[in-house]
This record gives sequence, C-alpha cells and structure tokens, in this order.
Amino acid sequence: MRTRFCTIMPERMVSLSLLPPPNRSTAPAPFGYAALVVTRRARSEAAFTLHAHGYGAGYDPMRMRDDIRRLFTPDTKALIYAPAPPHQYVRDLAQISFPAVYLDLVPRSGLVSNIFATIPHDQLVDAANIGGLTLSGPNPTPLQRIALIGAEAQAAWIFWLFRSCAPRLRRDLLAGHAAWRLLDQARRLPIRV
Repeated sequence: MRTRFCTIMPERMVSLSLLPPPNRSTAPAPFGYAALVVTRRARSEAAFTLHAHGYGAGYDPMRMRDDIRRLFTPDTKALIYAPAPPHQYVRDLAQISFPAVYLDLVPRSGLVSNIFATIPHDQLVDAANIGGLTLSGPNPTPLQRIALIGAEAQAAWIFWLFRSCAPRLRRDLLAGHAAWRLLDQARRLPIRV
C-alpha cells in the first residue's frame, strides 16, 4: 500500500511541545511550552514564528493554558508532541496512549484538526539533526527541557514533514525553515559599533 503525502502545506499549523505542570500530589517544578507557528504564504512557502515560555515552580498553570490558546485560530492544524516513554520498544506508535494532561492545555473547538505525535527520543533527535537543532538528552530535568523546548517543537514539525509531506514540498519548507532560523539567529546577535 502506498502512503499518500500532502502536496500543499496547511493554511496555518502550530507545532506544540509541552512540559506540563506537575499535578497536585507531586512537588512543584518548572513547566512550559514552545509553539512553532507555520503560516502558508504560497503553495510551498511559509512564514515561521516561535513562541517559547517557561513558568516557575508553583506558578498558576491556567496562565500557560491561556497563553497557548491565544496561538490557535479556527483555521489552525495542531501538531501536539509528547515524548514516548523512555527505554520502551513500541512496534506501533498508535499503541501509546497520549497523556490526558496535554489535552487539558490545548483548545478543542474550531481547529481544523489535531495530530497527536508521540515520538521516541531517537527519532526526534534524527529530525532535529536534519534541521540543525540541538535537543536535550533522553531524560532531561525540567530546566534542561525548558531551555531547549523550542527546538523540540521545531523537530516535531520536521518529523511530521517527513512522515506526511511530498518530497518537493518537504524540501521547499525545510529550506524556508533553515533560512528563517539563520535570520532569527542573526537578529539576536549583539550589534557592535
């Protein structure tokens, strides 16, 4: 059976990586999110923006939910990434249940569709390497993960590109993403006079 790839990028896509807040029975810990917003400009061109935010231990989790919901519009396709359980071989990723706490943080109404991606760490690292991104190790602390959570959201999107998009579209979007990353890095450099 042949896999059918998409040939046009969705109108608007949000690739979301979450470090959910701890539940009430565990010790307070930092939490946060990163969202890569990809907006189609032409058939195979897109604009990129990255939103990443960490919250301190004991901070109200409702603020994170509100911040995430502001990123979504009715024409948004959501890609929600969750790390696969470590040290566990899974023949089919569909066997892994998606954490319910993630579903509480993402809006459900009005979205074009939600894609829940439970990705093993080694496959996410492969996608990050393709995009020139650096990820934390397989068992990071919350602070280590928050520091690189923006790279996680981008790597999840790259993983989706290779699983879902036709080669030509994938190539064009990866080239646009690489150019955006270089411009973003240059914008952050200090100006020397």
